[in-house]
This record gives sequence, C-alpha cells and structure tokens, in this order.
Amino acid sequence: MSQSVKFIVTFKLANSEKEVLPALSPAFEATLERFLLPYTHYFEHPHRNTKSASLFLVYTVDVCIHQAEAVFYLGKLIEAEAGILQLFDSGVESFSFRVES
Repeated sequence: MSQSVKFIVTFKLANSEKEVLPALSPAFEATLERFLLPYTHYFEHPHRNTKSASLFLVYTVDVCIHQAEAVFYLGKLIEAEAGILQLFDSGVESFSFRVES
C-alpha cells in the first residue's frame, strides 16, 4: 500500500520587503535533493496590506510513501534541517512544520 504525503515547512522571513531566499536555503534544498525528495517553494504574503505584513517562504515536499514508518523518519529529517536553517540563518525568524496525507 502506498500513500501520498505532503511535508510542509513554512519559514517566517525577517525581511518582509523582498522575496529573497534565505542564505542557507541552498543547504536545505541540497538535503532534500540528496534524499531524492521532490519539492516546490513559493512566497506567501498573508497580510500584505496591513501594518504587520509578514513574508513567508513555504516549501512543500510531496512524496509517495510505501511504509508508514517512513513518514516519521522523513518528517524528522525535514524538521531537523528546517530547524538548523532557522537557528543559523538571521534571515529567518521562525518556522513551522506540518504533515498532510
């Protein structure tokens, strides 16, 4: 049995003015590519016309999983890499991580 799973990582960027990838994005993307995980990314402006305008960078990793245990391990890998990016990149204020199936 296989199931489609989406891992979604949302980074809140420190600079809400420019759609620029954080400096450590290539390292994050390289990890996804090393494990052959297909991903897309886009910028999101949920409150564009307000004073609290924030800019988010959203990565979506969409994979077909054949063993349920793999969801846990892939999730931990992606979440850990996102945490490293947030910790060491001053352009990222915070991140959130979720899994959809």
